[in-house]
Amino acid sequence: ASSPTMPSYFGDIAKTAKDLISGSFNYDNKFSLDAKNAVPVDGLKLSCSATTKNGSTEPTGVVKSVFDVAKGVSLETEASLPGGKVSASASHSGLVDGMKLTVSGDPKHLPGAKIGLQLLRDAFGMKCDLTAISSGAPKADVNACYSRGAVAFGASSLVDCKSGAVTKYQLGGQFVVDDVTVGVILLDALDTVKTSVAMRVDKTTSCACEVVYKVKASDASAALAVSRKFSDVCSGKLAVSSAVPLKAGTAIDPVISLHTTGDVAAKTTGSLSVQTDTRLNTKWGVQFATKI
Repeated sequence: ASSPTMPSYFGDIAKTAKDLISGSFNYDNKFSLDAKNAVPVDGLKLSCSATTKNGSTEPTGVVKSVFDVAKGVSLETEASLPGGKVSASASHSGLVDGMKLTVSGDPKHLPGAKIGLQLLRDAFGMKCDLTAISSGAPKADVNACYSRGAVAFGASSLVDCKSGAVTKYQLGGQFVVDDVTVGVILLDALDTVKTSVAMRVDKTTSCACEVVYKVKASDASAALAVSRKFSDVCSGKLAVSSAVPLKAGTAIDPVISLHTTGDVAAKTTGSLSVQTDTRLNTKWGVQFATKI
């Protein structure tokens, strides 16, 4: 089996465990159509989706287009229905080696545009999102990651570019030993400690555990997950999470989540997620995705 993937950016630290424990679970009903290969215009990719949120009876829709204007340059638009909210972005990944520049926002409200910078070079990855640019007090959401060999570490923060105030800072790191990935992230201004371990058991089975501890509140929670690939077109996953009784009044109260996905027809994948607890409060969602 291949070695676990090392993170390129801060958000990728401990991502293996995160994906096993909470990724893929979706309790909305959704159908999506990806027509990337069926549009008779070179460089144009279209997709659309219809979603009914859990607990709602009103469907919403999204139509998205991506147009590769030239090498490294693309334009993207997205329209939400009903309501007609439109967002657009333009990106260029050829300005500097390893750097991508993206400008995005609502075309009807250009002062609210966001500028994103993304740099990946050798062992270093950085992202910076600039918002509230026209307000006179722009904010910069900055994160960086350094990965070398089996070790990676990084930091993230929100910076007020006018006052210089730094908030929402986080630190993280991970290391890999064979098929085991251990990650530690300090978030909420270092008040929350999230520790995780992910392991590839064999070619078809992986598992993960995570413990989250809030220092000031003395609260903790834990989660376990296992996933298995049953065939080339079908896989499943089970996750269990609960509060950890560190103080009086806190009891173990497990929440069980199940997810399975597989091919249900030609070019169509189906997914089912179900979640329940000890009081049998249950929610579920079914998704179908077709690519043509």
